[in-house]
Amino acid sequence: MKKAASKKEEKLEKKKQSSSKRNADDFELPFFARMSLFVLVFLFGYIFAVSGSFYSDVEKKMSIWARLMFFFMAQTVATDFFVIVCLQLGRRINGEVGASTWNPTAEESAVHDPTIAWPSPDLLKNEVKKFVSKTGQPFSLNHVTGRRRCKDACMRMGMNMGTLLTISFMCYYMDNRTLGSLGLTLDWPFFTETMAGMGVGVTIVGFMFIVELYAGWLHFLQFFEVFDQSESFALCIFWDVVFHLNVSLNEELPVRGWLLYNVAEACARYMDLTPMTAFIVAMLAQSGFFVVMHLASPGGTQLRSMLNIFIGGMAGGLNVLLTGGRLGFALGWHFGWNISMGNVYGLSTSGIPISASFISVAPHPEKKDQHGGVFGPEGGMVSPFAYLLGILLLVFIYGLPDVLPMESFVA
Repeated sequence: MKKAASKKEEKLEKKKQSSSKRNADDFELPFFARMSLFVLVFLFGYIFAVSGSFYSDVEKKMSIWARLMFFFMAQTVATDFFVIVCLQLGRRINGEVGASTWNPTAEESAVHDPTIAWPSPDLLKNEVKKFVSKTGQPFSLNHVTGRRRCKDACMRMGMNMGTLLTISFMCYYMDNRTLGSLGLTLDWPFFTETMAGMGVGVTIVGFMFIVELYAGWLHFLQFFEVFDQSESFALCIFWDVVFHLNVSLNEELPVRGWLLYNVAEACARYMDLTPMTAFIVAMLAQSGFFVVMHLASPGGTQLRSMLNIFIGGMAGGLNVLLTGGRLGFALGWHFGWNISMGNVYGLSTSGIPISASFISVAPHPEKKDQHGGVFGPEGGMVSPFAYLLGILLLVFIYGLPDVLPMESFVA
């Protein structure tokens, strides 16, 4: 029954990937239309903000419901616009000129390059060598070239630009607060906490790797692997570092920053909750949204993946709570988690493709329920224990807060 269910999940995943490829080819929104939509959304946002539309007497500013609607709309159009702009930079870096479209092609949108032959049968143990001949991706990992990761990194930079613009715009015109009030303080404690968070992120991923390796769910292959032998290991790693630095800020600032703080403030105002209770309610809300963000990832709709991502969202909220409201630790944890999982230990990070890794491993094709399959350890059995270890380390470093002052999240 388990094998049949696993095969069914693989077919559904392939169908979803092929469908997304067709959509990328069949529908293209012209660049001018994207730019016009981008300008119009922010123009109307500005008009509503300065005119006092949707003003809430309870919040003493624009209603949280109107701001939430603008947040989702502006975040979508801004990131979409800047992704297209920065994709052209990635193409230029790769020496690609004269592209037929501004939009990502099917190849640029695909999460896996089937032309990359991996793994080498000579590196596999006899126990798993028989799976090499199977069709599809029996070893679950998504691989692409470093050139593709360069374009991925540029597109992520575009998403980050869209996020920074959206959150800055909302803080100034709608929220009556600063980016610093959302935890992006950029002071000395912020940067030291970023390094501490990165250390914890790397540590807990190392814990998962050791458990899975010794349990026989992973098979070690070699060190310093580049999946396209014509490319430079250092350059591939560089682009993955750029990619994950932008992923961290692109996800933490809107989710553990804007959403967490503003929902907590609204809960305190409308529901007359204590600051701590309001913050916990907001943590639940942002964790649910964090799950939704990962649904489009390969394997993201599996129940265990969703549960683990929800737990990860709650851990991210605790990162902010226990560090006095700053985002530094959460950013460091997120970056350390992603970069070590994908490019140090060679595992799948929410299905994100990799082009090089310091340690190369082959996940056991018959142990997908344990190691998480194409979604990686975040969809596996060890992930909740890693989050728990991370929280214990967080408490060990910063302790538990006695109280949460209202000023920490109410503008």
